[in-house]
Formats: sequence, structure tokens, C-alpha cells
Amino acid sequence: MKMHGIIRKTSDLGLMVLAVRQRHGLSQVELAERLGVSQRYLSELETGKPKVLNARLLEVLSALGIELSFREAL
Repeated sequence: MKMHGIIRKTSDLGLMVLAVRQRHGLSQVELAERLGVSQRYLSELETGKPKVLNARLLEVLSALGIELSFREAL
């Protein structure tokens, strides 16, 4: 079953990344190595740290009535 949902804030995106990573049975270290990023970066992304993804962008999209959603493509 593929995942899908609506992303309204940075933490939503982080939770989506976390859920998909766990669904594939990967640790943060394993996924970070595959992506060529640090484990810290991945951890900050999964917890929705604003410095990793600009929270303002999502606010602007929302203000414009643009809904950011995701669908697992694998």
C-alpha cells in the first residue's frame, strides 16, 4: 500500500520522511549514507527543523491556497 497525505508544515514533511524510511526498514545512518547526507541532517529533516526546510515556504503555499501533498512512487 502506497502512502499519501497532505503536508501543511515542516513537521508533516519530516514525519513523512520518517515513515517512509521506517517502512523500508532503513536506519537513519543507512538512509543518510545512501543519500550522501549526514545522519544529523536526516534527523533534523525528520523532526521538521526549520533550518532544513524553510517553514516560510509552506506558509506562502498555504496562503496561496496551494496544497502540497505526497504519494509514494515506489
